[in-house]
Amino acid sequence: MDEHEILKHLKESAWQDVKYFSNSNKEERERWVVSDFLSVLGIEHSVADLQSLEQESKVDVRFRNAQFQVKEIPDPNLLRGKMYKDTYNSINMAKSLGEVSLVGDLHDLPQISCMYELVLEKAGDLANSETYRDTKSVLDLLIYVTRPRASLIQAHEIKSEDFAEFGWRSVSCINSKQGVVLYSSQSAPKFIADRSQNVVVKNG
Repeated sequence: MDEHEILKHLKESAWQDVKYFSNSNKEERERWVVSDFLSVLGIEHSVADLQSLEQESKVDVRFRNAQFQVKEIPDPNLLRGKMYKDTYNSINMAKSLGEVSLVGDLHDLPQISCMYELVLEKAGDLANSETYRDTKSVLDLLIYVTRPRASLIQAHEIKSEDFAEFGWRSVSCINSKQGVVLYSSQSAPKFIADRSQNVVVKNG
């Protein structure tokens, strides 16, 4: 493979990243997060089982009787969309591999933090917002943590009473290494309630 072919493949890969993280691809990313969460919990499912609802709905993804509202806790210092666009533009304009610049992914790392506290704060902030005030009791909040330098959730940290006052039907977390059901109300879907307060580590 010569340099021209390598640049061509890099350009195609970079463009796929741009498209995947675009606003128009939000529903696919949300379905992927839910699918990842279900897989970690050992819940059999197929792509066809995950239904994205219209943008006006407070439900992002429906699976069986679960109604997931998917939220991310990202790296606060990373402008991900800009990073992928800058990378693509650099490759697209390059005439040789030496002209390719990947400086777009360089940024200040966030301070070390506790993931449990981050999720607790996020769940509370969303619960207190007008957006979910009237619907949170029928929503299963699923928080996807991509922020680096955040300590993994430990079983001894989880206290259902921390989340009960927020009013969500259930609150769960998924990250690169684990899936956790942090809280489930009496009306939560059974497959979520059955795994309440269990920390499940991803295989591999």
